[in-house]
Amino acid sequence: MRKQQCDNPRYDTTIEIKPLNGPRPPPPQLGGTPKMSDGTIGRFGTMTLGRAGSLPGSFGGRPAENRTRSYYRSNWDSDESIDPTIELTCLQLEDTKKRMDAAKSKHKSRNHLGPTARRRWKIACTILTWVVLLSLTAFTAWLYLRVENLRTEKGQLQSKVVTDAKTMVNLQIRTNRLSDQKDELAKRVTDGICEIEKLQNATKLLKTQLDSVSSQLNVQDDRLRMVQDRLSFIGGCYDCVVRDCSDVRTRNVLSGIYPIWPKNFTNALYVYCDMGPVGGGWTVLQRRLDGSVNFYRNWTEYKKGFGDLGGEFWLGMDAIYLLLSQNTYRLRVDMEDWEGNQAYAEYSSFQLDTEQNNYRIRLGTFSGNAGDSIAGTNATVDFFTRNLNNMRFSTRDRDNDGSLKNCALLYKGGWWYNDCYNANLNGKYYRGGNYTDALQDGIAWSTWKGWQYSLKGVSMKIRPVNFVP
Repeated sequence: MRKQQCDNPRYDTTIEIKPLNGPRPPPPQLGGTPKMSDGTIGRFGTMTLGRAGSLPGSFGGRPAENRTRSYYRSNWDSDESIDPTIELTCLQLEDTKKRMDAAKSKHKSRNHLGPTARRRWKIACTILTWVVLLSLTAFTAWLYLRVENLRTEKGQLQSKVVTDAKTMVNLQIRTNRLSDQKDELAKRVTDGICEIEKLQNATKLLKTQLDSVSSQLNVQDDRLRMVQDRLSFIGGCYDCVVRDCSDVRTRNVLSGIYPIWPKNFTNALYVYCDMGPVGGGWTVLQRRLDGSVNFYRNWTEYKKGFGDLGGEFWLGMDAIYLLLSQNTYRLRVDMEDWEGNQAYAEYSSFQLDTEQNNYRIRLGTFSGNAGDSIAGTNATVDFFTRNLNNMRFSTRDRDNDGSLKNCALLYKGGWWYNDCYNANLNGKYYRGGNYTDALQDGIAWSTWKGWQYSLKGVSMKIRPVNFVP
């Protein structure tokens, strides 16, 4: 055993090292590090004791006292002997002591809490635990309600899906039915079209046959009327001939529709005879009364004539030419305005050329109270470029006027236009007299009422120059 006194003034401790179980065992063959009896490792020279070179915790606890601490070496690992010549060095244990004192102070503070502090600590822990439990309970309840709502919505959606599926099935069934009906209707339409085409062909055939029969009936009717007219007017006078209304006037004084037989005219020509003005016997060529007949016609219609002899009409250029070619006739134009005033214009002669010359007009001397709007020689204002005498007849499809424009197309009538007119007796029918149309396409006799006044009534009529009332 060996003792070593520490020279450190802070510690007054004697270290005693002695063997544990009798004499020192023989040194081991291999070198190593000796171990102390408490499991620590010891080295000689500068000696280190305890864990990480420290002494046990109780060593040096009270520096004022002199202590002897014995350490036993067992299981010697070397052949070194404890030689008094080997110096043992005391360790500075200040830092270790500080750590040990801090640990003790902490342990003591924990163990010396008062009962009030521990109770408060327990209450705080309990409250915190309950708060956590209540929060978890509320969260669980919210999750449960949310899950129930989702289940309800799921059920509703499933019901809606089932309903929509049924609806889709019903719609598909209806669609199939409608498709079948469509196919059936398409087939029936096709069959109907075929039937309609057959009926149209049959109708055309019947119409052709009816037209043929009607033409034949018209021919027979014309022949029958010609015989009846001759029998009623001649009345046994086989050499008497009715050429115009002047001949009718010798047998009848009533105005109306009569048959006449002009020269070179095969059948009877029905005309309206005016027995009123200046002794009567006037054969009416044109008449406007109420606007019931459209006078905006083409060349063919003006050539053949149109309208109703009992109302408004145009006798026809061919018939007028044949009438004028059998004698010398004078022309009279009777007019009436919308206030009931009447006026007239007469020309001492009236002639027409053939169709090859476009029915060119030639008029004699004017007389009357309406002013000369055709020849223009006695007009209030002399418009030489609008003198209609010696002009050719024009329609919307046959432009024979003396203007760069188509006057018949522009002023809505067939007439002897120059550039363009002072008289337009076949123009558009306007009611009320004055009108605001910038084209001035009404029924006009400019020397009496001007160009912006459309007459209520007008008629053109002829009678032989040598006629004696």
